[in-house]
Amino acid sequence: MAIEPAPLDTCTAHLKTCLQNIHKVIQKANEILSSISQPSVCSEVLLSSQGADYISGVVEVYRLSKRMEGGMRARNIDCERLRLVLRDIELSWNNLQAFLSICPSLLQTLVRKSPTWHHAQDSRLAPSQSTLDSAAEGASSDPSPCLQSCCGVCLLDKPVEEFPSEERSGMLNVGGRPYHPSCANFWLHCVDPTLPILACHSNCSACVK
Repeated sequence: MAIEPAPLDTCTAHLKTCLQNIHKVIQKANEILSSISQPSVCSEVLLSSQGADYISGVVEVYRLSKRMEGGMRARNIDCERLRLVLRDIELSWNNLQAFLSICPSLLQTLVRKSPTWHHAQDSRLAPSQSTLDSAAEGASSDPSPCLQSCCGVCLLDKPVEEFPSEERSGMLNVGGRPYHPSCANFWLHCVDPTLPILACHSNCSACVK
């Protein structure tokens, strides 16, 4: 008899749900572009106003997965099932970049929109290592740090550098919980119409009165 995997804790299940929906968005983009048989037509679609806006949105969704990686590092979360979903995201993302590589001008536009990301020589969009390091900066030695002081989606507890507007406006406060505007937007449109509320662990010194 097959052994059932142990149930995920609430926080890990939350991360898995969000990452799975990120993967769906990127995979859908792959399916749309792979259905276009002619490279010239694919290029025309990508360079259209509507196509460029769509791909820009997909890129931001991928970037959310990288921020979630930073949140996992900052909160000392390590789970094989999450690593598997992250691997699937990277595979789909690498495949998508094959389509984007036929439009160098589009790649350059996407990079210009986010100066903390670099355009490598192989025409790939990739997060700069400094951005990823900054995302997890200040990781706690506490194996169960407070979950009520960080973004309820990505688990980072400060504005995101790759979104300058968020650095200026800070984080949203909904029901007493903070959220990055971009994280909240993805969750509400692609995951669930209600923002997640993560309960902290019972011995958290920041929460226990």
